[in-house]
Amino acid sequence: MKQLKYMLLTLVLVLLLPWETDAATLQSKIERAVPGETIEISEGIYEENLIITKPITLKGQGEVLIRSCEEQPAITIRGERVSLQQIQVEYCGEGEEATAISISGSKHQLTDFEIETKRYGIRLGGASEVNIQNGLITGQRKGNGIDLWESSHNTIQNMKIAKVQDGIYLEQSHKNTLRQNHIQGSRYGMHLMFADDNVLEKNIAQYNMTGTMLMRVNRVQVVGNDFSYNRNNVNAQGLLIYFVENSRIAENSLTGNRVGIYMETSEENVMANNKVMDNFIGVQFTKANNNQLTQNTFVGNVNEAQAIESSNNEIHHNYWDASAKLDLKGKGESIFPFVADPYFLTLTADVPEFQLFFQSPGVLLLQKMLKSPADQVLTDEAPLMETTMEVERTETSASALWMMSVGMMIVSTSLFIVGRKRV
Repeated sequence: MKQLKYMLLTLVLVLLLPWETDAATLQSKIERAVPGETIEISEGIYEENLIITKPITLKGQGEVLIRSCEEQPAITIRGERVSLQQIQVEYCGEGEEATAISISGSKHQLTDFEIETKRYGIRLGGASEVNIQNGLITGQRKGNGIDLWESSHNTIQNMKIAKVQDGIYLEQSHKNTLRQNHIQGSRYGMHLMFADDNVLEKNIAQYNMTGTMLMRVNRVQVVGNDFSYNRNNVNAQGLLIYFVENSRIAENSLTGNRVGIYMETSEENVMANNKVMDNFIGVQFTKANNNQLTQNTFVGNVNEAQAIESSNNEIHHNYWDASAKLDLKGKGESIFPFVADPYFLTLTADVPEFQLFFQSPGVLLLQKMLKSPADQVLTDEAPLMETTMEVERTETSASALWMMSVGMMIVSTSLFIVGRKRV
């Protein structure tokens, strides 16, 4: 009898022990892990909210999906040196601040992952030296793909982001590097506000409302990016620059946008060696002074350049395919300055319906008779005879330009007709 009692007692104690089984939650494994440990997650669907505060690695084996619809993030990362690898996250939280992955702390790594979210994809708050790469984020245009707040010295590279509000958003976040990311189908591909000394390099931002917006930033490097086909809105631009100083915009391709580069209230910036091609307006300055525009190639734009209330800009040695060209000195420069008068832009700003008459003989005659003040005219005194880079003109690009022009005329005609009916 005593033996039976001992056997029953032993069985009860064994059953109460915390056995390590496949049924154990991921969170329990995280809590038991020691710093530096790698937790390999078996293939499957895990409906949990994870909190990681110690330097460990979570690595998926096969198809690993973390799914959550709770208000708190699906994954919260704090502390230092947390690593996530080969994990998918499906997040359906719908609160205004709902986030799939929330990150604070430093030196974390996120690689080879996928996120599908109804709101935000990844949010960094007070984070530094975080490396996010080789991932995919898709949303429903209700939150940003990757959102940085007061987070500096981070690297985001080789990300594919689609259908979010802003692809990558930086505010009060400095000295970050955004490299080789591909963003489309969003409001702004990349959006920087009050964020200094950041680098945007070799990114692709296509089919957004605006490829990239820089607002109240200093010393930003925008180099080697592709801002193309951002034109599905009356205010669409490839690159929007507002209150920006001491920044470098170089070696970018801006193709098929409504406006290639729009710069307002900005000073001491350099725009060099950019290809501005097949846009409705190539470059547009508004109250932008003391900037440099040099060695750029402007090809196939409906309107190459416009400037309003913009003075003391250094504009020279650009190639304008719309300019008259004659080189008498053999220097590769035309003796005829290229002049972009803002008369038409000023006229249509007051009466948008006048876009219908773009390049019409009457408007061209008025523009010659009623010249704008000299300090408002964008003038290249020494335009180049040859392009500064290789430019491939295809029937496709020419067709796109004609479609854009026809679209603008249709919109203008509609406005004109509506205006007449109201009268």
